[in-house]
Amino acid sequence: MPSSFYTAVVTVLSVISLLQSVVSPAQAAEIPTLLPETIITVDGQLDERAWQDARRININFITLPTDQGVSDIATEARVFDDGEILYIGFIAPDPQPELIRAFYRNRDNIWNDDVVGVKIDPYNNKQLAYQFFANPLGSQADSIENAQTGHESASWDGFWHAAGQLTDNGYLVEMAIPFAVMNFPPQPGLKTWALEFVRFMPRDQRLRLSSARISHANKCWVCQMPAYQGFAKAKSSTNVIIAPSVVAGRSEQREVHQQQNWQGENNVELSLDGKWAVTPDITLNATLNPDFSQVEADAQQLSVNNPFTLFYAESRPFFTENADYFATPYNLVHTRNISAPNIGAKVTGRTGAHTFGFFAADDDSTTLVLPGNLGSDIAVLENASHNLAARYSFAYNNSISVGAIATWRDAADYSNSLTGLDANIRLTAKDTLSLQWLFSETSNSQQLALHGEALQRYGDEQPLTGQAYRLNYQHSERTWRWFGRYDARSKGFRADLGFMPETDWNKFTTGGEYIWYLADDSLFNRVRITGDWDTTHNAAGEFIESETEGYAGIFGPLGSYLELGAYQRERVGQRLDNNSLAISGNTERFNEQGGSVLAEVAPAAGMVFFAFWQHGSALDLTNNRLSDQNRVELEGRYSFSRHLELSLRHNLTTMDYLSARVFTANLTDMRLTYQFSNRSALRLVLLYTDLQRELQNYQPQWQSTLDARSRQLNKQLLYSYKVNPQTVFFVGYSDGSLQDDELSRITPSERSAFLKFSYAWQL
Repeated sequence: MPSSFYTAVVTVLSVISLLQSVVSPAQAAEIPTLLPETIITVDGQLDERAWQDARRININFITLPTDQGVSDIATEARVFDDGEILYIGFIAPDPQPELIRAFYRNRDNIWNDDVVGVKIDPYNNKQLAYQFFANPLGSQADSIENAQTGHESASWDGFWHAAGQLTDNGYLVEMAIPFAVMNFPPQPGLKTWALEFVRFMPRDQRLRLSSARISHANKCWVCQMPAYQGFAKAKSSTNVIIAPSVVAGRSEQREVHQQQNWQGENNVELSLDGKWAVTPDITLNATLNPDFSQVEADAQQLSVNNPFTLFYAESRPFFTENADYFATPYNLVHTRNISAPNIGAKVTGRTGAHTFGFFAADDDSTTLVLPGNLGSDIAVLENASHNLAARYSFAYNNSISVGAIATWRDAADYSNSLTGLDANIRLTAKDTLSLQWLFSETSNSQQLALHGEALQRYGDEQPLTGQAYRLNYQHSERTWRWFGRYDARSKGFRADLGFMPETDWNKFTTGGEYIWYLADDSLFNRVRITGDWDTTHNAAGEFIESETEGYAGIFGPLGSYLELGAYQRERVGQRLDNNSLAISGNTERFNEQGGSVLAEVAPAAGMVFFAFWQHGSALDLTNNRLSDQNRVELEGRYSFSRHLELSLRHNLTTMDYLSARVFTANLTDMRLTYQFSNRSALRLVLLYTDLQRELQNYQPQWQSTLDARSRQLNKQLLYSYKVNPQTVFFVGYSDGSLQDDELSRITPSERSAFLKFSYAWQL
C-alpha cells in the first residue's frame, strides 16, 4: 500500500480525533482487593466480614424512563475482589416489598422480574461490555453488549455464580464473577476498568437505576460508564476446560402418505469440546464430533406470503462463545448455515487496541441462502463443505475503530469468498457514522436445483463477483434522534456464510423519533412519535419499493404501552416472465396502505400480555394481486407460582380478495415450564400451524398444485439440569405430525427420544 495513502488515512483519523469533544476524566474510584478470613459462600446472605470492608456504591441515578432525577430508594452495591473472583453484593430495599417480582427462571429469561446487575468494560475502550444480572431468587442472565453495532449477544453464557433472597424490606443478591470468564489486558498492577451497577424495578413504570449518570442524548451507554481502579492481582485464566459429552437416542420416521411402517435407528455419539486460554487475552475453542442439535425449540414463524428466508438465531455453545468478535454492521457470520459439522476450531483474542477472531468448521452438507431482490430461496448441497471466517478490528481511540473481515465456503464445485472493510466513528457524543464495504466472488454448483428468480441469477456456471456497501449516520438529542442509511448490493454479490437474503438491491432509509417526557405526577409518563421513509431499487435503477410509515405511542400505568401506526407502500409484484430478471415492464405496481394497533401491559408480578392488530391492503404474492389482509398477534405469560409458568403465543393472518377469503393461517406456540430451581426445569412445548386455502379463489394455475389444508403439530417434553453452561443433563421426547389434502386427519410422521450428558473439567 503506498505510504502516501497510509499517511492520508492517519491524518484524517487524527483530525477527527481533534474535532471530537474532549472531557477530562474524573478520578477513578477504587475497588479493594481483600483476602477474606473465611471462604465466601454465595448464598445471598452478605454475612461474611469482607462485605463490611467492600467498596460501597450507590445505585440511585434514574436512567429509564427518563435520564433526569435521583431516586430516594437507597440501593447499594458492595464490591471487592480476592485476586481471582470479583464479588458484588446488592442491597435492594423496597418501600413496597410485596410488589417485588421474582420467579425461578431459566437462564436469560428474567427480564420481567426485578433485576440487579453489573456491566463491565475491562478494556475501558468503549467497545463492548460484559453484562451480569440476577433476579431476587438468583436466576441469572448474561450477555455481551457491542457498542459499535448496538447489539447484545444474549446467547453468550459465562461461568459465574449468583444467589438471592427476599427480605422483609426488599431483597439481597450476591454475585461471584471469576476473572477467568472475561478477557482483559494482561498488564501488571492496578488496572482501570469501566463499570456500571444497575437495578431494574418493573412497577407502573419500568424504572432503571444506575450508579452512573446516563444521557439519552448519547446512544452509546457503554461510552458513559465510569472508570474504577483496582484489580491489581486479577489475571485472566490460562486454564484448560475439557467437556466430553454423550448423546444417545432413537429416532423414527415414516412416509404417512404411503402408510408405511415406522423406520428407525438407535444412535450413540461421543463428542469432545475444549477451551484453552492460550494467553490471558487469547482463547482457543475446539470441538470433535460435536452434538450441534437444537435442544431448545425455535420460536415458530409464519412464512405464508413472505418471499424472503426466515431468520433463526444461533444457540449452540461452540458458535455463541465470543461470537461478538465476528460482529459487523452486516450479519456476515450466521453460523446457523452450518448444520452438522464434524470438527471445528475457533481462536479469539484482544490485545491492546487489536481484536481478532478466526474459526473453521467442516459441515456434512452445505446449506445456502440464495439471495434476490424480490425473494430468496434455500438450497442444500449434499456435499460436505469447509467454512472459514476471520475478523480483525483496530480501536484507533475510544471513538474510532476500523475493521476487516473475510469468509470462505466451498463444497465440490461450489465456492463463495467474501472480504470487506468497515469503520465506526463517533464524531461527537451525539453523532455516529458507520461505514462498510464488501466484495464477494462465487462459483455456483451444477448440482443446485434452481427455480424462479434463483434459476435466472445462479443457473449460469460462470463465476459471479459483486460488491456491497453501507453508510449509516445518526444524530441523537435527549428528546429526539434522526438517522440516514444507504445500503447497496450489486447484482453478483453473495455473503453465503452470513444472512443477507437481498442482493441486486439498493435502499435508502431516513427517519427519526421524538419523545415527550410528561410530568412525574401524570398518569402517563412518555409520548413517542417515530417514522421513516425508504425507497428501494435494483442495481440497474429499476424501482422495487417505496414506503412511508409512522407510529405514535404512549407509556402508561401498569407497565402499559399503546401505539397506533399507519403505513403507505408502493411496490412491484412478482415477475410476469420468470425467464427475465428485469423489473420494469416485467412487473405490475401495487399500492398498499393500512393501520395498526399495538398494546402491552404487565398488570402484576408474573403477568405480561401483548396484542398487535394490523389491517390494510397487501399484495397476495401467490396470485400477484392486491387483497385485504388482517394480522393478529397475541402473546401472554402467566406465572402460577414462583416455579410454574405458562407462555402462549398465537398468530393469525387472513387474506381476502373482493370480500372472498383466500387463506387463513394460524400459528400457536405454547410452552409450560416448571422450574424446580435455577438449575433444573421440566418443559412441555406444543407448536401448531394450520394453513387453510380457499382454492376456488386462487388463480387457476394454483388450484391443482396447492393443498387446501396444511397442518403441522410438534410436541416436545424436556427435562434439563444445568450446573454451568457445559455441565448439563437433558432427557426428552419429541414428535411431529402433519395433515394435507391426502390425509383425512393429522398423522404422526416422526418421533424421537434422546438424552445428553456433558461434564466440564477445568485443568
